[in-house]
Amino acid sequence: MQSASIKINHLLESLDEEDYDKAVSYIEFLVEVRNREKLKKEQSAKNQAEVEEIVASLIGSIPDTGKTLEEYRSERLKKYEIPD
Repeated sequence: MQSASIKINHLLESLDEEDYDKAVSYIEFLVEVRNREKLKKEQSAKNQAEVEEIVASLIGSIPDTGKTLEEYRSERLKKYEIPD
């Protein structure tokens, strides 16, 4: 990595001031883009972990009794039904 840094420094030293400023701005832009992409990947991995944690916490908390959603619904409606 150090030899690449020496080569870059040598190239930058040989540029005119205007071209030097352009080169430095472009390098800063590339570093910024790389950092944004890295942050985006880290956030995506964190979100994925949170989703997996939530799903894992739900598994087993609602027992599977083999009923359909309509059967669960009618069961809940009966439970909270107000008698006449």
